[in-house]
Amino acid sequence: MKKLVMASIGGGLILFFWGFVSWTVLSWHKDTSLSFNNEAAMGQSIVQNAPQAGIYFLPFNEEDFVDGGPSVFAAVAPQYHLDMGFTLGVGLLGYIVSAFLVCLALNMCRGLNYAQRLKFILLLGLIIGLVGHFPYWNWMNFSTPYTLVMIVDSVLAWLLAGLLIAKLVGVQEPDSGT
Repeated sequence: MKKLVMASIGGGLILFFWGFVSWTVLSWHKDTSLSFNNEAAMGQSIVQNAPQAGIYFLPFNEEDFVDGGPSVFAAVAPQYHLDMGFTLGVGLLGYIVSAFLVCLALNMCRGLNYAQRLKFILLLGLIIGLVGHFPYWNWMNFSTPYTLVMIVDSVLAWLLAGLLIAKLVGVQEPDSGT
């Protein structure tokens, strides 16, 4: 259990720091996003037309969809206040819990060597990336470059965390069937 806890905390920290590098040092997230022509006007329109925090769709009702018309999927916070300490803490906790779940899944596998354990974690990272981002590309028209960056980001994050997790979770003997 000690190795699972260490791998979860270590893996979570790696995921957290990779997130920092991915979103603040590398430019690929920003490079695959666009800005509004007039952010002040858009901000004012959002405050006027989306008075409470939540997820908004345009058009909201499927029958209001006009072929060739605009489509928007937005997470709106009309009065956003960033508490960086709280947000970073919740983010780190989420990564540690995620790493713990991956450790539990890996711990169920028997008789894998280090490379096989790492491949297993990479596969989970790819699944996480696809399930987490592909539906937004398919259903909400997220751009292909943005979606691909998000999926690759997930795989790279789990590759880095997996290097440690696969080492710490360690070799386990195959079940004897008894």
